[in-house]
Amino acid sequence: MLDYIHYTSIGITLLVIGTVGLYSTRLVKSSGDFIIGGRKLGTMMVLAGIVGAFAGGTVTIGTAQMAYRYGISGIWFTLGAGAACLLLFFFLAKPLKEKGVDTISQFLSGYYGAGVAPWVAVFISLGMFIQMTVQMLASVPLTTSIFKVTPMGGLIMFAVFSAVLVIGGGHMGAALVGMLKLFLLTLTLFIAGVAGWIMLGGIHGIGRQFDGFPWFSMFPRGILTELAGGVSVVVGFISTQSFIQPVFAGKSLKSARWGSLLAAASFPCFGAAGVVVGMYMRSAYPDIDPVAALPLFLLLHLPSWLGGVGVATLLVSLLLTSSALALGIATLFSRDIFLQLKPGAGDKSQLMAARRAVFVAVVLSCAFGYFMLGDLILDWTYLSNALRGVTVFLPLLGAVFLPGKISYRAGFWAVTVPPALTVAWALSFPGMLHPLYIGLPLSAMIMAGGVLFPQVFEKLPGR
Repeated sequence: MLDYIHYTSIGITLLVIGTVGLYSTRLVKSSGDFIIGGRKLGTMMVLAGIVGAFAGGTVTIGTAQMAYRYGISGIWFTLGAGAACLLLFFFLAKPLKEKGVDTISQFLSGYYGAGVAPWVAVFISLGMFIQMTVQMLASVPLTTSIFKVTPMGGLIMFAVFSAVLVIGGGHMGAALVGMLKLFLLTLTLFIAGVAGWIMLGGIHGIGRQFDGFPWFSMFPRGILTELAGGVSVVVGFISTQSFIQPVFAGKSLKSARWGSLLAAASFPCFGAAGVVVGMYMRSAYPDIDPVAALPLFLLLHLPSWLGGVGVATLLVSLLLTSSALALGIATLFSRDIFLQLKPGAGDKSQLMAARRAVFVAVVLSCAFGYFMLGDLILDWTYLSNALRGVTVFLPLLGAVFLPGKISYRAGFWAVTVPPALTVAWALSFPGMLHPLYIGLPLSAMIMAGGVLFPQVFEKLPGR
């Protein structure tokens, strides 16, 4: 299936991106450079950082996979991401920037006490770890087809690439590579979406080839399931260190806000292209593995040179998202856990701790991914988003909109009990009620109680 032109364009694309990644290592002089790019990112770099961190396997391969199975509902994920970026633009970028912190945990600890920081770091990191593993899963069709290796070999290869990409350049490397990724992803998905639309015959052709439910329903698996998926993206996005780290790294509030707004416009466009491709592949190739829908389309229906660039871009998209998530875990560990274990640790020690955390996260994610092979990518992503969202989303909104009005202890309980219950529910009752519907209402009850009945929480431990 892959000819020499495919391999040539894949090789050139990976070489260029790898060169940019290696160059970025020269820009890292401190842990601040590694974690938040020295707070030097302009509008386009903030956009590239957000897209680079978020637009990975779920936005691309996962959206096409879901559309292959269920139709237009595959766009839920990118709609949720766009809505989350609008929240950043209108409400959250300003308070996050003005606080001058490096992590979500540090931001929340300013309102609910230092005791919440380690718990927030642990639960967010667990959610990001699951999302990292999703990138591993999405990489398997690419690595096995390009490099002719086994699934396990593909996972190991992807893990090595991810670690190399971020251990050197950190956030600055992710942002620079993100600029290239943004251009290549926009180019390939736009062309793929237009080509798929034409081959389907436009709106009339789609109507002839797909008959009613579930293809044209936004709720093919039920309203509660699909809405929970979309809402979990919103709350999960806002609650994820890796996805809002570019906001912390922006050189000004203006660059942080406008980068967020441009990202809000970009994500639904990426999703629409993925849906068109997924539905075309279902029509033309009804017997393939759904997860391979987008990569196969790029190889079969685009010119060889562009198909190679597209496949390489998908691989880089997965790598960059995986690396950004690993960097987010490393940031939380080095700033919120390592410093508590070793108070007064110097900057070089923090930088080394962050790099070691990246390595450990990537290795464990690779091992976990092996046991998840064959699972639906978006389902694991929704669980990951739910876990992060129930930990952070409502406490974050409370800190922004009701500062000083919520009991410290209520804040502590809101970032510990709901995520623990969410994990317990997901493990005990898989496939039943979405875990978001368990954790988020409990979080809302605790936060409301902290406003209305603070004296109740004063009798409880925690702070």
